[in-house]
Amino acid sequence: MRIGVVKVVFLVVGFYALATLIFLLLAFGGGFLLAGIDNVPLFVLAGLGMGLLFGAGIAALLPIRPVPFVPKGVPLYRDDAPELWATLTELAETIGTRPPDQVWLTAGPGASVVEEARLFGLKPGRRFLSIGLPTLQALTRAQARAVLAHEFAHYGQLDGRTSVIGYRSHVAVARMLDRFPRSTLNPLSWLFRGYARLFVLTQRAASRRREFEADQVMGRIAGRAAAQSALRLQPRLGGEWTRYLGVHVALGAEVEMAPDDVYGGFAGMLDARREWLATAADPIRLPSRWDTHPPMTERLWALETAPGESDMDERPAVGLLADPVRSAARLEEASFDFGERRRLPWDTYPREAALARLKIDAEAAYRAIARASGQPGGSLETLLTLPGADVPEDGLMAAVVLAALDAGTMRFVHRWDDEPDFVLADGSFLDFDLIEDLLIGGPEHAVRARAALAGLGIDPAAANGGTERLSPGEAPVIGGLANVRFDDRHGHLVITERGLIFSPVPGAESEPGKEALLALMAQAPFAVAARADAVWLPYEEFSHVEKQRDIPIKATVTLYNGDEHRIHAVYTGYVHEKSHETILRVLR
Repeated sequence: MRIGVVKVVFLVVGFYALATLIFLLLAFGGGFLLAGIDNVPLFVLAGLGMGLLFGAGIAALLPIRPVPFVPKGVPLYRDDAPELWATLTELAETIGTRPPDQVWLTAGPGASVVEEARLFGLKPGRRFLSIGLPTLQALTRAQARAVLAHEFAHYGQLDGRTSVIGYRSHVAVARMLDRFPRSTLNPLSWLFRGYARLFVLTQRAASRRREFEADQVMGRIAGRAAAQSALRLQPRLGGEWTRYLGVHVALGAEVEMAPDDVYGGFAGMLDARREWLATAADPIRLPSRWDTHPPMTERLWALETAPGESDMDERPAVGLLADPVRSAARLEEASFDFGERRRLPWDTYPREAALARLKIDAEAAYRAIARASGQPGGSLETLLTLPGADVPEDGLMAAVVLAALDAGTMRFVHRWDDEPDFVLADGSFLDFDLIEDLLIGGPEHAVRARAALAGLGIDPAAANGGTERLSPGEAPVIGGLANVRFDDRHGHLVITERGLIFSPVPGAESEPGKEALLALMAQAPFAVAARADAVWLPYEEFSHVEKQRDIPIKATVTLYNGDEHRIHAVYTGYVHEKSHETILRVLR
């Protein structure tokens, strides 16, 4: 066994030996202490303290128990990926180790190996290889072979065996330190924290050495060019996946829409950004002794001595799967929960989702104009007569864009290499000066705004809306308070992202009202608001909030129409999780 692995295993064993020794000493010392106590209440109190101390130690040591590794994603049997399995077998023979027992296709980018070994990695066990579908989509077969060779090198170094025990030990050390805060005068805290620091630093140093050695195996087998390009691509690929989910997939999350082919869309984005991925500058970061991997520049320099490869397989690595489309569909079903969202193809999803979001924001602006004017609805024409009206900026922008779309002077552009957006006919963006003029108002600003709207083909009177009150819909529920006095009635308060819903309860208070509140929170907000005598208060209608007390909350909410509502929580009422902080935030 290599010296680095021996050090890590030795420190793992040493940590538990140290913990066991300290607890034994505490047990004997505690026994002598308890034996000398004649006062019964003091004896019980001291016994409880010793029990809590032992319980904390045992809870911290639990992660060392052998818990089976649970892979994520979908399994890739030999029939699902015969070429991938052939590559794994060939790499195992070349490196001199055995192939994995199971291969799993995972949702995100990356590749890793784990072995369910026992006796601190001395006894072999089942081997698992996990590889992300985004990784196979981004790499060529030569690059994928390099990545797999790197992972197989960890098998040869026994890293796969020690990874599980090392992780469990790391969790155990962290849990133990939770019992001993940093700012304490407890000598046990100094001892455990000092040992934990030594343990982590040794583990990280060994990890960096193993990465260097695995890189050398990767370069020797796959060649310098494939190894270096694969190494450069890995950190960028993680950022691209995160960007893709946030910019493209999540576009319709707030309007109950989702794409019908997650991985097909990612493949499209990779094709559009492949040149950037291949030429982007490597990030420069100062190394730290706490790093698990060496700096990228050092790893790339170390691969300069690897042999060149004249004939690299440039075919897409996703072709290693027998049926990439079917595998992607299986993985999407297992990894993404879109619920009842409307699924749309990529040629329509971005535009439909963006339009739906625009309409929601525009309606919020029109409702604000209606409140300011006292009319049943709002329009851009009305706004031009209301200097300084309190209208949400994003909503006003959405209203103008929607009107320009109807006039045919703006269009939607979806590009994989950039964020989707609405642009003018020449590809430029809407001038924000128009929005400022509409928000500021006044004669001079109104004249400029009318000219700009006319240039966009927009009739201010025809750009209208806001005739319907904001509905709670299926807005996410973010909290709840039980046994609240609302005006002169008793009931429960449900907190959503759009507003508050008060649901009255007939009869006297029930203590503490937890079950009733949780039942309300489990329902769709529109159903709770539709209950008899329920009150729905959208945040956008709040004109003023006066808080008389923070704990428990006591406040008066004044609406734009002049109505007032008193919210008074009681000390005995159930507060769901962090709902006290939530109600203070929404009533700020």
